[in-house]
Amino acid sequence: MELSKNEKGLTLIEVLISIVILSMILLTTMSFFPQMGLMNNQNKVKTQGINTAKELLLKWQNDSDRLNLFFKNPNASIIAEYKPITGKDYYNFETVEGDFFVNIQIKINPSKESKIYNAHQIFIKLYKNNKRDIAVSETYGYVKVRR
Repeated sequence: MELSKNEKGLTLIEVLISIVILSMILLTTMSFFPQMGLMNNQNKVKTQGINTAKELLLKWQNDSDRLNLFFKNPNASIIAEYKPITGKDYYNFETVEGDFFVNIQIKINPSKESKIYNAHQIFIKLYKNNKRDIAVSETYGYVKVRR
C-alpha cells in the first residue's frame, strides 16, 4: 500500500488570515442588529403616539356637551382633567396621557367655512417626555359646537 506523500496543506498564517477576514465580516454584519432594535423601539413609540393622538381626538369630538358648556363660558372647571393655558387665538390644554405629554389647542375663532358647520379646529401634539422634546405625533380635526 502506497501512502500519498503530498504535503500541501494550510499554513498557520493562512488560517489566521482567514479567521481575521471572517471576524471582520461578522463584526460588520453584527453592527446592524442594535441599529435595527433602536429603530424598532422608535417605531413602537411613534405608533403608540399616533394611536393615542387619534383616541384623544375622538374623545374630544365625542364630548360635545362639555365643549358646548366650555365655549359658552370658558371655565377651567368644566374640563377639569386638563390644565388650561391662556392663549390669544387658541384655548390651550395640557395633560399627560400614558407615557406622553399632550398639548391640545382649540381655535377660538373658527374660519368662515367652519362657522357654517359650527366647528372649531383642534390640534393635538404628543411629546415623549416633556415639551422640549420633538413631537412624537400630531394630528388635527374639528370639534362640533352647538351655538
